[in-house]
Amino acid sequence: MKDLTNRKRVIVSALLWIASMILTLLCFLYQDKTGPTYPLEGDFETAEGILNFKFLRSETIGANLNIMLIDPVPVGVGGYVKFRRYKSDDGWSRLPLQPGEFAFSRRGRAETVKGVGVGLPSLRERAGKYEYYVYITDSNGGEVSVTGEKPVYARYKADVPTGVLIVHIVFIFASMTIGIRTMFEAIVDGKYKWMLQASVVSLVLGGFIFGPLVQWHAFGVWWSGVPFGYDWTDNKVLVELVLWLSALFLNRGVRRNRWSVYAAGIATLIVYFIPHSIFGSEFNYTTGTGHGTAG
Repeated sequence: MKDLTNRKRVIVSALLWIASMILTLLCFLYQDKTGPTYPLEGDFETAEGILNFKFLRSETIGANLNIMLIDPVPVGVGGYVKFRRYKSDDGWSRLPLQPGEFAFSRRGRAETVKGVGVGLPSLRERAGKYEYYVYITDSNGGEVSVTGEKPVYARYKADVPTGVLIVHIVFIFASMTIGIRTMFEAIVDGKYKWMLQASVVSLVLGGFIFGPLVQWHAFGVWWSGVPFGYDWTDNKVLVELVLWLSALFLNRGVRRNRWSVYAAGIATLIVYFIPHSIFGSEFNYTTGTGHGTAG
């Protein structure tokens, strides 16, 4: 009977670990899809047919920012890009969309798109941004913005060493997986204290050691949250750490406070459903500085 009970515990524990990993993966996919590293993609209806587009919103210094309409582009459809540096005194510039092949990479994965497009010249400043509109023209001479009155924003960053980025991602993934698993263990009233400690350690490593290291390479700053800036990515991780440290304190020694673990676990889920890089580092061309940005 005891062996059966122990086997059930092992099975339940394994299922909870699997559920934690799946939930973490879903959150990371959402973060990736909504963050600026992922191009703005979709389709747009014209008089000549449907257009598929891919507009980059993030690029590495030294590479052109590619804005693309993907083949097959209907006959009679053309267009241009109206752009300027964000937070600058620049006037608007225009570049026509031209047929060609457009290469770019995202997190080490190279991709080439055939179609009609343009590459905006690389910005030189870390966290420098473009704002741009893509106008589509047709055979009747009309023109319309793909995104309406709302511009697309694209930010430049410096290259981040692959090893640093991988270690950061691994620890962030681990901290969330262990954090969710800790919450599940508290729900079933199990032995969650070692998990609680592991959650805090992995979060500190991923979010407060390797995270700032990634940000330093990319934008020239270690931290752009409170009190130095408004970056939600930094601030939401800070809130997450405060709640996990509170749970660790309230569960010290022989104390058990499951509600504090619930609060930290739920906050972790909420944190990862907030899109990445809101109010992140950005260079101000009018002043030559930027909040959370070395320039």
